Amino acid sequence: MNDDIALLREYADSQSDRAFEALVARHVHLVYSAALRQLRDPHLAQDVTQAVFIVLARKAKVLTDRTVIAGWLYRTTLFACADVQKREFRRQRREEEAIMEAMINRQESDAAWVKLAPILDEAMARLRDRDRDALVLRFFENKSMKEVAAALGLEERTAQKRVHRALEKLRGLFVRRGIALSVTGISAAISAHSVSAAPITVATLASLAHTGNVVKPATGSILHGILKAMAWARLKFALTIGAALIGAGAVAVIGLAELPASQVSAGANPAAATAPTNAPAALIVVGLIATDAPEPIEALAAKTKAALVARGFDGNRVDVLSGKVTRDQVLQKLHDFAQAGPREFWLVLLGQSGKAQGDVPAFQVSGPRLTVIDLKSALDTVPGQQFVFIGTGSSGGFLPGLRDQRRTVLAATHAEGEPDQPRFLPAWVKEFDANSKAAFAEIAARAAADVSDEYKQGNLAQSEHAQLSNPASGEILDAPFGVNPPPSATPPAPEK
Repeated sequence: MNDDIALLREYADSQSDRAFEALVARHVHLVYSAALRQLRDPHLAQDVTQAVFIVLARKAKVLTDRTVIAGWLYRTTLFACADVQKREFRRQRREEEAIMEAMINRQESDAAWVKLAPILDEAMARLRDRDRDALVLRFFENKSMKEVAAALGLEERTAQKRVHRALEKLRGLFVRRGIALSVTGISAAISAHSVSAAPITVATLASLAHTGNVVKPATGSILHGILKAMAWARLKFALTIGAALIGAGAVAVIGLAELPASQVSAGANPAAATAPTNAPAALIVVGLIATDAPEPIEALAAKTKAALVARGFDGNRVDVLSGKVTRDQVLQKLHDFAQAGPREFWLVLLGQSGKAQGDVPAFQVSGPRLTVIDLKSALDTVPGQQFVFIGTGSSGGFLPGLRDQRRTVLAATHAEGEPDQPRFLPAWVKEFDANSKAAFAEIAARAAADVSDEYKQGNLAQSEHAQLSNPASGEILDAPFGVNPPPSATPPAPEK
């Protein structure tokens, strides 16, 4: 029995303040640092830390002797932060970005850590418990391999292999997010930067966690969220075991249990769980449109989805938002896709206007408009290669704000006096429908040619021009974007 378990048993048996405070002193920095890294708010991190240790006090009697306390605390912190992020996402988006930027600026001396920090905890959450426990002990708490082996109940050589395999899995997750580092670079960066000292106030509050006196209402909410997340995790585990015993008949149930709660409540098809978790995904949004629009945009949205399915996308991973769509609904959907982790993501905005008051590019939806700042903040959290089509009038202003090395952006502009719904929008949908597996830039070039022909046939001066942001060079290219589209804008069609 290791020292942590001995202290936990002492507290469970006699309610020893000394034993619980010793556990807090050992692990409070780990919990606080993980919470701060994810939430980017010291006050929320403090609340999460207190809630996590309250849960530890409540669970002291039921944790087994084989429990790795550091790993259990880290996993519980992930549960807590996931719940907080769900509730705080809308309100704290801009504040969280500012805090993370400040944090990254303070750590510029280590280039690897600057790359890893924003997605470290997300990647760790995707590992199995045994792999996560090994990495937490070895690199977050800087234990020797002998100490890791003892905590995991393994021989030292076996523990070393487990740590190495876990690092390889973590490296693979980073590669999928476009970060190519060696396992040595990853382990060094985590060891040096992942855990920093928690403020004295945090340690004091955490030490009082076993008393059950919740200081703030926010801590009570976080506590409730942790317990709900734990219950859900136990349910998923039970369903998995049940599937193994019952056989193939339970596959659909297990698939449903693995879906995000938003998809389950929406009645999503459990068959979607058969698709790879990183399979390509897309979001099509129909914004506000004039009642006399020359072509129903809902029909264009349906054609776009059909083209994506023909391209190889799973229909259950292509969502369409139409009707009285709000800015918050779009951002929540993008947040959900970020959690799903697609290797390729398409965003198609179909609407009337792309210009807001104050000359800030924005997409018209019901209520507050969806600005380019909103879109960039949300898209930056979605992994994989991205393709964005802003199918509205006056949408050229989106390109400078959305430029990114893994994002190809297409938009069209038109002069004053032109119809609100641009000609380029139906032209792009038509060409995508006809050439669903062509490269993104090739489809855009075909649509631009169609629009030019339309102006020529009508003997009109062309006032609408398509532009494409090239992720390889960062340049904004005018139609027809060159005869041969740049390699970064020419992905192969995804496999079915």
